[in-house]
Amino acid sequence: MAPSFVVRRKRSRSPPGGFDSARCTRPCPMVEMEGKGGVAPSVPDDTLHRKSPWSPQREFDSARCSRTRPMVEMEHAEKSEAERALAPPDGMLHWKRPRSPQRGFDSPRGKRTPPVAEMEQSRKRKAGMAVALPDDMLLEVFRRLPPLRDVVRCAAVCRRWRRLISSADAACLPAPPRHFGFFRNYGPSPLPPFVPTAGVALDIGFLPVPPACGALLIDLRNRRLLLRELGAGHARVLRLLVCSPLEKTFVRVPSLYIAGHRVACCVLVPGEGAAFRVVVVLFGTDPNHFEILVYSSPSSAWEVATGPINRGLVVHPGPSVVIGDVAYKLQIKEKYIMAVDAARLTLSAVPLPDTGMQLYVGNHWIGKTGDGRLCFFAIREQLTLVQWVLEASGKWSQQQPVDLRALMHPALVGDLANMKLSAKMSDQLRGCKLVSFAAFCEGTGTLFFIMADWVVAIDPRTRMLRRLWRNTDQSRPLGDVYPCEMMQWPPALKNPGEAL
Repeated sequence: MAPSFVVRRKRSRSPPGGFDSARCTRPCPMVEMEGKGGVAPSVPDDTLHRKSPWSPQREFDSARCSRTRPMVEMEHAEKSEAERALAPPDGMLHWKRPRSPQRGFDSPRGKRTPPVAEMEQSRKRKAGMAVALPDDMLLEVFRRLPPLRDVVRCAAVCRRWRRLISSADAACLPAPPRHFGFFRNYGPSPLPPFVPTAGVALDIGFLPVPPACGALLIDLRNRRLLLRELGAGHARVLRLLVCSPLEKTFVRVPSLYIAGHRVACCVLVPGEGAAFRVVVVLFGTDPNHFEILVYSSPSSAWEVATGPINRGLVVHPGPSVVIGDVAYKLQIKEKYIMAVDAARLTLSAVPLPDTGMQLYVGNHWIGKTGDGRLCFFAIREQLTLVQWVLEASGKWSQQQPVDLRALMHPALVGDLANMKLSAKMSDQLRGCKLVSFAAFCEGTGTLFFIMADWVVAIDPRTRMLRRLWRNTDQSRPLGDVYPCEMMQWPPALKNPGEAL
């Protein structure tokens, strides 16, 4: 009888039950059994030159990146899922790939990704809670919002909220600020920076203006800005931009060749909806003449009219006001108000009222009343504000003077209430701080002043002065500011009968 042989395979050391790192195979069970004191089964002689059934045929499947099961595991793989669940293991380890949850995981962040249906149900559930609240509870929520500007944002959520905020029941809500803030021309900045006074920041950095050139703000009306692009050749070519910082939109007006002319007036005239007009008045020499140019956004074209001038006119910067189709521009040193009719393309002059005081830059301004009449303002030396209104007969009528000192409350103006202020320039030699006009907002009827490096506004509702912002750059004194009024308040619906 031929002796029996036992095939012993020499293997590298590996942790019990682990893998051989050199061959990426598991230890043969025979070796494991012998090492534990068991008896290894005998192998017939004719199997010496055959491949042992215990030889692990373990390679890696590149498609699944998992180990191919050996012969015994392949037999188990042929069984059904129910049989494998009930049958005990035959001494071999069966590797089962873990299943991920049905909804899966977000692998980059390790968070579960909720299904789309669940997100939609959550959104509808939250929206239903807001709709289910009665009006009186919604008003109580709106009244407790910390910043006043949040009331404006709530009015833009849906028609029901806007209708509720604009109703008579919303009298308990605090009124939002009348202005977002103001723009100003500042030398170091290529574009006019915005100074927020209501917590809402506006920006015009979206304009396609090269930083090396920059732009100059020349008019602001109805929350739209009119800017003139600077750069090479700006003295010969007039390049204008009209932009809306709230909507982040702009319109580039066709350029005008103005060589040999001086720009005496450049005013933005708002129209219906997004329509607008730009009125430009040029003074020319050789011979003396004027040109009126009106750009209309619906037609995207310029209209031109020209006429002679009997005397030479000096161009000076000054405030402007639009009443209907007529643009008024204050000629400060010429002592008259230029009137340009954008519909009939005519030019005329309105004389100033008899103020009985010396007029110089900063102590007089123009505006308009609530019923659409031209008005003229002046500050006397004792900080007395005087107003004249142009009547239909063409004559000026003086209104009741207002003492600005009486409108200064320490809680609103701080130390300005006790500071020596004067509207007379020579009084600065005696230690007084200068007071001058800064702007007039046509949308709200608010006057802005500059008092000792502070921008101060007088509220036409409360008739009180309030300081807004202080200029800390002493090397660049404050000039004119361009206030941006808040949107219509209370908000109005175009179709109030439409359902939510």
